[in-house]
Amino acid sequence: MDPTALDEFSTVLKSLTTSLVAYYANSPPGASTTTDSTPAPTVPPRVLPSPSALDSARSYLHHTLPSYKSTSTGPLESITSHLLSLLTAFPSTSTSAHYYGFITGGVTPAALIGDYIASTIDQNVQVHLPKESLATEVEQCALSMLAELLRIPGNFKGRAFTTGATGSNVLGLAAAREALVDARIRQLRSNKIHDDEHVEKDGGISVGELGLLEACHLAGIGKIQILTAGAHSSIPKATSIIGLGRSAIIDISRSDRPWEVDVTQLQEKLNEAKEKGWVSVVVLGMGEVNTGYFPAAGEVEEVMSVTRKFGGVEGGVWVHVDAAFGIFARVFMDESQEDWEAEVGKWANGLELVDSITGDAHKLLNVPYDCGFFFTRDPIYLQHTFINMAPYLSSGSTNPNDIPSPLNIQMENSRRFRALPVYATLAAYGVPGYRNFMRRCILHARAIARYIGTSIDYELLPDQAAEFEDLTSKDALEARLGKTFMVVLFRAKDEKLNEMLKERINETGKMYVSGTVWEGKKAVRCAVGNWRVRGERDGEGGWGVAVDVLEQVARGFEQEKFGN
Repeated sequence: MDPTALDEFSTVLKSLTTSLVAYYANSPPGASTTTDSTPAPTVPPRVLPSPSALDSARSYLHHTLPSYKSTSTGPLESITSHLLSLLTAFPSTSTSAHYYGFITGGVTPAALIGDYIASTIDQNVQVHLPKESLATEVEQCALSMLAELLRIPGNFKGRAFTTGATGSNVLGLAAAREALVDARIRQLRSNKIHDDEHVEKDGGISVGELGLLEACHLAGIGKIQILTAGAHSSIPKATSIIGLGRSAIIDISRSDRPWEVDVTQLQEKLNEAKEKGWVSVVVLGMGEVNTGYFPAAGEVEEVMSVTRKFGGVEGGVWVHVDAAFGIFARVFMDESQEDWEAEVGKWANGLELVDSITGDAHKLLNVPYDCGFFFTRDPIYLQHTFINMAPYLSSGSTNPNDIPSPLNIQMENSRRFRALPVYATLAAYGVPGYRNFMRRCILHARAIARYIGTSIDYELLPDQAAEFEDLTSKDALEARLGKTFMVVLFRAKDEKLNEMLKERINETGKMYVSGTVWEGKKAVRCAVGNWRVRGERDGEGGWGVAVDVLEQVARGFEQEKFGN
């Protein structure tokens, strides 16, 4: 850590950049280059590291602090060589079109450049200091462009970048908790039925100030229930974090379509809450985690209509949507060129009506981990929970129209400049670029689903035979494909192969899928989300790789089962 070592840093960085460009281009470090020094095309590396690569890299790891020794190479050159030796031990989550696990997404070239600059300038984006830094203004521009891309109305004034959908769901449930308590307290004041000094005082009573137990006691709220349909696992985690408890969650999903709300159950639970003086947070999903399916057409509007009959937030009901990846269907709203694109755009209708929205940028926006986003109508309910009142962390502004300091509306005081990669990729590609990318993702996923739906070896899930019983098998398959966004759920028809299907696919090294359980049996989840994918069969990023791997796995198992 010698300040005079910048010369060594400059030399090492030039060499490192060449190696990382090769890695990003799917060429192994040290690959041959063309005459213009760009990486030469090579066979793409394994999507997953081989066992030998993992073992080799583990043998290189430092488990204790190394002793300083004078060598012919400087410390930066040594550590760079060491880190590059580990590259083959990581999955190609960003650099391969065929990493289909966990809806991970990739990193666009513009986002990678933004991330590189973000690390170089190393900003802590916590306080709005317009005379000292442009960072918070860049963040607001990025959020505004994101809202434009996803058709989020301008009246969603509470907006923030987070670490991911989990963090955004914490913000959503915390804002809901504050808004519902605040509404009940205002009702008590207006009705003058409460003589507690806290209630009679001007100003708000917040959970953030008094704590959950006292605030709910003063508001006369005996319970905050969370009504969900197909909730992501981060929702129970968020309810635990903000003190509502996982047992507050009540599943109101349809038994035959667990990604949709049973509206009759919703009405019953809201009636019960009204009778008992409870309040409710309704959590909808937009893009079910296993199937990628969306709520039924008009469901969000119907849910909002039901909640309005109970008075909305003033009547004790807040609606939050976890749209981690499903929100990107909205890139097809208004200006889609194909009928099927316009249909996809309708899947996310109604999002503009709800009270708060969660999204993940490190999924289909293809920016580096970690980056989520959150939108709600009024930032005041975020400030109730997350405000930081240290004088040294004040912006000094009293103008209510100024950009709010980020540390006052979300969890972190120390924040990486994760807005810069978002700003870079949105400014570089805009709506046309992202619409084209999403088009490729959907066509890629539907091609894989079509192969599975016609295969003698695999079963496309979920089984919706009853829904399409009046159609021919061909038309039924096309109808199912028409509901596919960018996740394909399937299993092997042979039970023995199905037990090892995920492992057999991943062992090929040509693609990666993640496993799940559907209706009590193992299944495989193939999530298409990398900007490198193509809608055609052939070429790097084409869906033919996945089809060929599935054929290889099925034929290989068949040979094992019946012999040569």
